[in-house]
Amino acid sequence: MKSAIILEVLFIVLTLAAYLAGRFIYKRTGFVWLHSVVVATLLVILFFSLTKLDLKLYEQNTRVIKYLLNLSVVAFGYLLHKNYEFIKKRGWAIILANFAGSLSAIICVAAVAIPLGADMELITTILPKSVTTPIAIVISEQYGGVIYFTAVIVILSGIFGAITGPWILRKAGIKAPLSYGLSLGAAAHGIGTAKALEAGVLQGAAGGLAIALMGLFTSFLIPLAIPLIKIIIFKTGG
Repeated sequence: MKSAIILEVLFIVLTLAAYLAGRFIYKRTGFVWLHSVVVATLLVILFFSLTKLDLKLYEQNTRVIKYLLNLSVVAFGYLLHKNYEFIKKRGWAIILANFAGSLSAIICVAAVAIPLGADMELITTILPKSVTTPIAIVISEQYGGVIYFTAVIVILSGIFGAITGPWILRKAGIKAPLSYGLSLGAAAHGIGTAKALEAGVLQGAAGGLAIALMGLFTSFLIPLAIPLIKIIIFKTGG
């Protein structure tokens, strides 16, 4: 019990130190692919690689971090509450848009991965790339994916979406706050929602709602998609 508490504290310190180092590097360089989260993740992986420790030790002794990560997702509900009446009037449009977003994300992954010869483990690992990290990790682990790779893919997807999303939306002429927030939240989850929040409270609320809906629909769709993908791989000789 005592050793578990010590490990929990040590890994919290390690994670915080890695994040602060990543934040410093990102601020100094300004290079988008050296985002704080990316650098922090790489530093933690490097630490375990150099010390020859099993990453599962980190997974098993970071309960506090996981709890706070889940709380950060729920915290978006406050913004949703503030804009409840406005969003309520557009409920079905929002639900259908996010269902389409979840379905298209799954189809796009399969459509690219299968022709390139990816095996089922790799496909399962990257299939939940368009949902927030806590949900993506659970889905990936449940169906035999590599959760560490899933986490990296989700983070990179979020950063890429947060960087390119506003430019794409601007070029597409999408200016409505609700559409703007939903798009960034659905495509780039937490990091995208943080970017949407920079544009306004309603955009941030819409992004937080998109995170929840994408997680919900993806959790239902992936169990249906995986058997179909297995059949396709089998028939194509994968």
